[in-house]
Amino acid sequence: MSTQEFARYVGYENADVFRGFLINNFISAQKSGLFFKDKLPAATTDEISRAAPYVAENFEDAAAIKRGLDSWLSANRLTADSGAVSEVFAKAVSDCGINKKNTCFVEMCWLMKYLSAKPKTFFYIGAAGLKEMYLMYMMSLAGVSVTLVSYGQDKDFESFAYKDKVTIHSGRLSAPIRIDFGALDLSKEAQLAEMRTAGERVSGKIKRLETTAAGMFEDILKDRKSRVIKSGGVYTEDGDIPVYCAALIGYNDETIYNNMLVQFKEKFAGIKKQLIFIEKPLTNPTAEEAKSLGGISRNSTAEMIDSLALQIKLNGDSTRTALARNALRELLNALDNGNQTVTLNYGNKLITWLYRCTQARKYAVQYEDIPIILYYGDISQSELYFLNFMSKCGFDVVYITPNRKMLDMTVGKNLDGRMQIFQLPESKESGSYPDKPIKMKMATVAYSAERELDTMLYGGDAGVFRSFQFPNSQSLTLKTTYEEIGILWRQDAKFRTGFATSGNLVTIPNIFAKISGVTDGKIGEYWEEIRSRLTPDTLIYVKKQGQNMSGNLDLSVYRSFYRNGKIDAEKLKSSTLNKYSYLPDRLQDLLFYKIQETADSGFLKMERDYLMCSVIHYGLSLDKDFLKLLQHFDFTRQIPKLVIIDSVEDTFTEEECIRIVLCNLIGFDVLVYTPTGYKNIETFIKGEAFEEHIMNEFMYNMEVPKFKIPSEDRNGGFFGKLFGKH
Repeated sequence: MSTQEFARYVGYENADVFRGFLINNFISAQKSGLFFKDKLPAATTDEISRAAPYVAENFEDAAAIKRGLDSWLSANRLTADSGAVSEVFAKAVSDCGINKKNTCFVEMCWLMKYLSAKPKTFFYIGAAGLKEMYLMYMMSLAGVSVTLVSYGQDKDFESFAYKDKVTIHSGRLSAPIRIDFGALDLSKEAQLAEMRTAGERVSGKIKRLETTAAGMFEDILKDRKSRVIKSGGVYTEDGDIPVYCAALIGYNDETIYNNMLVQFKEKFAGIKKQLIFIEKPLTNPTAEEAKSLGGISRNSTAEMIDSLALQIKLNGDSTRTALARNALRELLNALDNGNQTVTLNYGNKLITWLYRCTQARKYAVQYEDIPIILYYGDISQSELYFLNFMSKCGFDVVYITPNRKMLDMTVGKNLDGRMQIFQLPESKESGSYPDKPIKMKMATVAYSAERELDTMLYGGDAGVFRSFQFPNSQSLTLKTTYEEIGILWRQDAKFRTGFATSGNLVTIPNIFAKISGVTDGKIGEYWEEIRSRLTPDTLIYVKKQGQNMSGNLDLSVYRSFYRNGKIDAEKLKSSTLNKYSYLPDRLQDLLFYKIQETADSGFLKMERDYLMCSVIHYGLSLDKDFLKLLQHFDFTRQIPKLVIIDSVEDTFTEEECIRIVLCNLIGFDVLVYTPTGYKNIETFIKGEAFEEHIMNEFMYNMEVPKFKIPSEDRNGGFFGKLFGKH
């Protein structure tokens, strides 16, 4: 027999996983091996008598030991590498104390007793002594797989002459796992062992593929073989299962959207791909459904989750059964909050909904189609978890709703970011899934050619953009040196480092900096630098002494327009508080989005409730001239500027700070010149929101000259109005 591994476990990473490992080894030992806990039993008088004829007179002579061992092996028709075993035997006698005769008889008795059982495995839990370690090594040389779980408490291991021949397994945890092996339900444990083995076999088989909003429906209709090859894999009948998991939230053109959904569903009639369509909310398990799952052990959460997983069986599909069991265990462990009842309810829902979706169907991996779950309409948290679960079971998942109110929850409950979420700009109630197409306008040849050219020019990575191509923006504040500000200041957004576009969103790299002090005290050059920063799209604001803009405001009127930190934009948009109702919808949507972003940014030092009310109030009070400037802001081109000069002792008010952050998040370049070096924006704005550049001299009692904005056509008399009283 060939030498087998001698593995020693001194630690582990996950208690539940390691507990399963121990039980699996115990079950294997019960079937065809040996199991010991804490110590090996001492040899009996009869065992010593039977060993005596084979014990060498010279206890440390390997050759003599081999002769005795060969004699016993031959008499019992056993095979083993007696030469290698005898060498270790002699070393054991030499190393295990002064009573060499005792050691020799103990080792021979153990070898004869345990080798005669013809075990495949030798499983030992406890702090093994030196004699036990020598026996284990001899057993491994005799062809027995040896596992020692000592949790690092076997102090004699460092004295073991063959420790470099032992495979060591460690981990972050080393506390002993307490298991009453005598009370184990071996039938159930065997099922659990089989489940874990099957789970390891299918682990990594599901591959979530990337798609796009435009290509999602086409991608999902492709068969498994096409997907494997397209993603660079090697196709085999029982190989990887590539799936898509995506959501489309909102809509654009109602006619196009309606017909797209109708056509997508109709295409399943002509292909073998199986569609599971869900339009109505999934109801909780009935009493009968819950009862059919059988008794679930609740001794521990880990045991309960394993019991739930064992309930899953998809007839005719062992692979997806194993995948579903893996997915359920993973998801329930992720959702576990310490409340067993909540975890149990989630488990019952997921299993029941899985059975409802797969009833009377056969979902086998060898089929070239991959079943699809299509969920349409408003969705709950539990249903989102179910879609995540089904994706990991090997199903395509598509969630569609025109209702953008579902966006926040879909994003918030998107575990592991598994679901790709695509947004469309318009929103309406979900209603029913469309069942018939709407008559469409036919595009002329010239119109189609123009759209095709438009896509070629403005749809790729050529850096060419149509005017006002992007309705949404996000700012990316740059960390720059003081000198770089002058270099970047007049650059279009698209030429700055960090500029990017994705779908309808453009990332604007902008500047938000405070300049404290005056270089070498040169006041003339200081004012000239500020003058050079002024562009036709610049707002300049000079802080005045004693300027108090906030006053005592009753902000309670805004409390009904947000919940859990999220503004109800639609409600606010239709209220009398909306001073922007005359603006185009795209501009209103942008402003409400940026007001929410200002509240969520974490840049403002205010309590949450007061912050929400204040941000809404001041966000709804921007001057009309500022709004005109914003309407002209093309996110890919010249970036509007806000230049602030503060040479007085007053700090900034909440109103000023909120509007500065709002300008920054919209995408403005913001510079705050503070020749005194005094604290100003820091009163309510956190330091991580902006860069500060400190010059070598501070100047006081400076009189700020009057600055003229080049070509004031766009800005009119707005400068200063941004921060005026409203």
